[in-house]
Amino acid sequence: MSLLSNRSAMVLFHDDIGHRSQKVRIVIAEKGITCNLEVLSKDDLPKEILEINPDGHLPLLLDRELSLYHSGLIVEYLDERFPHPPLLPVYPVLRANIRLYIKRIELDWGSRFDQLADGNLKEAQAKKVRQELKSLVVSSCALLKEKPFFMNDEFSLVDCCIAPMLWRLPSIGIEIPNDAKHKPLNLYMKRVFTMPSFIESLTELEREMREVS
Repeated sequence: MSLLSNRSAMVLFHDDIGHRSQKVRIVIAEKGITCNLEVLSKDDLPKEILEINPDGHLPLLLDRELSLYHSGLIVEYLDERFPHPPLLPVYPVLRANIRLYIKRIELDWGSRFDQLADGNLKEAQAKKVRQELKSLVVSSCALLKEKPFFMNDEFSLVDCCIAPMLWRLPSIGIEIPNDAKHKPLNLYMKRVFTMPSFIESLTELEREMREVS
């Protein structure tokens, strides 16, 4: 049977290890969205998927006649289509700030994380990129002191973007010390990692990366 035969139901095609796929699954779980989840290998996508997703990236969301294949677009679409609970602020200025944070994190964190996760860097270059990413992550401690979530009182799309990468840090050789300097970051990770929607979003492979406390 064709993977695309049932276009009447919402379907998310995702991989079971990528942080962007988990980002979308967190939103789906947080909002309680009914959605069929189909695991695919990003390195061996079926021809019928590539025909509607020429970039060959996962995740891919199908919702009737709509096809979306950029995780940032997918989560914003889901937030608008299913407005409760909201994951973006109501006020335009705050919404713009959240989108700016997401853009910066994707550029600064995401690009370095992807280089390390791909495993194609030479040892010296990997060490440099790892140090750069750890520095960026640790610098967020100052931003996590005042509010329970990232620059916000409520869980938002920024957290959906950050949390999957933080969860995977040990898998790319980055450990966050459990000391006073890093306390805000460690408390933030514990808070987010124990949220029901985060736990529900984890695949079996992702659960093996850390213990869910």
